[in-house]
Amino acid sequence: IRYTKASDLINKEENTWKQEIIRTLFGEEQLRHIVSIPLVSSRIQDVPVWCSDNTGLWEIKIPSKICILIWRIANDYLPTLHYLKARYLDVNTVCPVCQTEEESVDHLFSGCFFTQQVLRGLGVVVTTCNRETIWKNWLAKEFENLSIEECEIRAITYWAIWYNRNKIYHDGVRESVAEVVGFIKAYYTDTAVMRERLKNSWDGENLVWEPPDNDTIKINFDASFNHITNCSISGILARNKEGLIMAACSYPWKNIPDPVMAEAKACLQAVTLAEDMGFLDVCIEGDALTIIRKLRLADEDRSCISSLIKEIKERGCRFRRLSFKHMPRAANKAAHAMAKDEGRYEHPRI
Repeated sequence: IRYTKASDLINKEENTWKQEIIRTLFGEEQLRHIVSIPLVSSRIQDVPVWCSDNTGLWEIKIPSKICILIWRIANDYLPTLHYLKARYLDVNTVCPVCQTEEESVDHLFSGCFFTQQVLRGLGVVVTTCNRETIWKNWLAKEFENLSIEECEIRAITYWAIWYNRNKIYHDGVRESVAEVVGFIKAYYTDTAVMRERLKNSWDGENLVWEPPDNDTIKINFDASFNHITNCSISGILARNKEGLIMAACSYPWKNIPDPVMAEAKACLQAVTLAEDMGFLDVCIEGDALTIIRKLRLADEDRSCISSLIKEIKERGCRFRRLSFKHMPRAANKAAHAMAKDEGRYEHPRI
C-alpha cells in the first residue's frame, strides 16, 4: 500500500490515527507529534496554522509591554547595532554597554559581561549562547527550564537590560550592576504585590454559578491535563434554570499536547453532549478564556486547535440558540471537580 496523503493514515470509521502504520513509517518520536493533531468528524478545508499559540510566554503574569519585548528579542526584531548595519546603516556596531564585542541580541542578552553580572546578582547560573546555536532555540530552551516565577524575573531582567542599554546609547547615562539588580527586584515585587491584591479582590466577591434564563440549558466544562502522560480528562455538567442536573459526563483523552488542546476538547465534548441530549437552547460556559474568545470571534482561527474551533462553530447551526460565556474558575468548581476526580477512570462516564 502506498501512503501519499495524510488521509491515508486516518481510520475513517473510527476517526482515529493509524498508529501502527505511522510508527512503522516515521518512528516513535514522530508518532507522538502526529497523533497529537486533533481529528474531527466533519470535513474541514485544510489551512495553514500557527503553532505558537498563546501559551508559554503569554501566560507569564507581567505587563504586556515586557512580553512583546521578549518576543522581539527572541525573533531578533530589536534595533541592535548589528541589526542596523545589516540594513545598510553606517553605524559603529561595538556594544555600547561593555564596549568589547559587536552588539547583537545574543550578545546583549547572553554574552555581554554587564548582563552576566546582573544575572549573577539575581542568583542566576549564567549560560551563554555559542555561535553554533540558533539564538531563538537557545532562548526558548532557557525559558523552558525555568519556573513561572523565574521566567517572570528573567523577562523583567531583559527589559531592564534593554532600558539600560538605551540610556547609555542615547543619553550617555550608565547605571551600575547593583542599581539594575535593585530595580529588577523592586519591579518584580511590585508586580507580585499588585497581582496578589487583584486576586484578593476577586476572592472577596461572591463568585457562584448562576442559573440560565428560561428554557436554556447551561453546560459547564473544564479539563485536567497531565503533562507527563499527555492525557486529559473533560468534565461536563448540564443544568437547567432550577439548577437541576440534566446530564453529566467525564471523558478521557490521550495524546493531548497541552492544556489549551485539553480545554478545546472539553468544549467540543460539551457541545456533543448537548446535541446528543437534544437540547435546543444552550449556553456553554467555562473558565478557558482562550477557547471562549476564539469561539466568539467571527474571524477564522489559525491556531493548532483551529479544527476543533471550526467543528464547534459548525455544530452551532444544529441548535436553536448556542452561546459561549467565560466565567471565573471559582464559579466553575463543579465541572473542575469532575475533571479532577474522574482521572481514576479510563473510559467515558455519562
